[in-house]
Amino acid sequence: MPRDLNAEPIFPTLDIQGDILAELPKRCELLLFFKIQVPEVFKAFLKTLHITSMDECLAQRDLIELRKKKGIKTLVPTPGLNVAFTHKGLTKLAIEGLEGAKGLDAFRDGMAARTGKGLLMDPSPEKWPILRPGHRPDGVFILTGASEAEIAETISLRLAPVRGNGWRILHEEFGRVRPDPVKGHEHFGYADGVSQPGVRGRIDETTPFHPSLDENNPDQATPGQDLLWPGEFVFGYPGQKRDAPEFTIKGDVAQPPIPFMQNGAYLVFRRLAQLVPEFNQSVKTVAAGIGETFDPASAELLGAQMVGRWKSGAPIIKAQLEDDPRFAEGTGSENDFEFKEDREGLVCPWAAHVRKTYPRDDVRHNTKPTEAETAAAEAFTQTHRMLRRGISFGPELTGHEAKSGRSDPSYARGLLFKCYVTSLEDQFEFVQMAWVNSDDFSQLGWSF
Repeated sequence: MPRDLNAEPIFPTLDIQGDILAELPKRCELLLFFKIQVPEVFKAFLKTLHITSMDECLAQRDLIELRKKKGIKTLVPTPGLNVAFTHKGLTKLAIEGLEGAKGLDAFRDGMAARTGKGLLMDPSPEKWPILRPGHRPDGVFILTGASEAEIAETISLRLAPVRGNGWRILHEEFGRVRPDPVKGHEHFGYADGVSQPGVRGRIDETTPFHPSLDENNPDQATPGQDLLWPGEFVFGYPGQKRDAPEFTIKGDVAQPPIPFMQNGAYLVFRRLAQLVPEFNQSVKTVAAGIGETFDPASAELLGAQMVGRWKSGAPIIKAQLEDDPRFAEGTGSENDFEFKEDREGLVCPWAAHVRKTYPRDDVRHNTKPTEAETAAAEAFTQTHRMLRRGISFGPELTGHEAKSGRSDPSYARGLLFKCYVTSLEDQFEFVQMAWVNSDDFSQLGWSF
């Protein structure tokens, strides 16, 4: 059936922060975690603050694409500023309806407390290098731009003076897109953020937010990118229908727990360290052991099997033994696959990152599902998706580290992970607990 745009909501693009649905364009990102010092002063400051909207973000992206088509290589100024609050921050601001509101347990607890309850299997929060218990922020300013200088100018023009506006900086995290030719790749070398959900909805009466590029697949944006109902990612809109026979069916509206959250979302942040030379050495060592058997493997192949993609972004499902640029990130084919042709996990292992975080049409504990079971499983999977907004942090690997095989302890590098959801429990926590940390993730009798 053709796509019925009239059934999809029109987004109030001036009222939705840019990073949630459209993603703030960035070469650099600064996260300013803050404490509210004088609530009344801070609230007055917020009323005057220019927050980058979805509308402004889309305009920036349109300009970037236009300049690309014209061959203009100079960077487009893309100053961006969004803000998110913790439950503690909203309490300080005396937000209406917060006290006694239901459905806020995970938000109220915070990640450290959820870890303490054994829900996430993270290291002890007392050992976290940042934002440990006792150092919880009231909120975070998300600053993006084409350069560090642009971010500094945004701070100067919009946020300063800090103390004069009733707040203070608790902690800072800075991320930067890696340089060419590894732009868009994380420090282990793999293309990052390759698989993102498509989002149903319109930016005006006739313009879809994510158009269907293939008229033969109107329920996908790009090939393999299923279009999901926006209530999975922003409050106040219909989400995916629970227990649906297939993923296209519209579900209930994701009601905001309090009116303040209308057109907003929950933000999850994680600082993920990456020990690059140690990772490379471990892959080489394990691959060498496999090479002693009848089925030798290279370090590159083993790494692709662990991730589920080659470093180019090409899925191992479509490039089983060596990387294939035809399916790399940016080709439009990087997400055009399912797992129905690999029910035994012989090509893309069940433990592969892309399979554990997004199992697509896998049917748990069933290697011979019917078409109806497969469709229902995919619909179930799509109720647990996240809009991810990561960026790398830390310096590039040095020659000394590469030769020694050890990360320099004076450096720190990794990924600043962010995602937007409307249910912390059913999306972020579910993926972490039921999929990533599960020891019988897909089929019975296997553990990882």
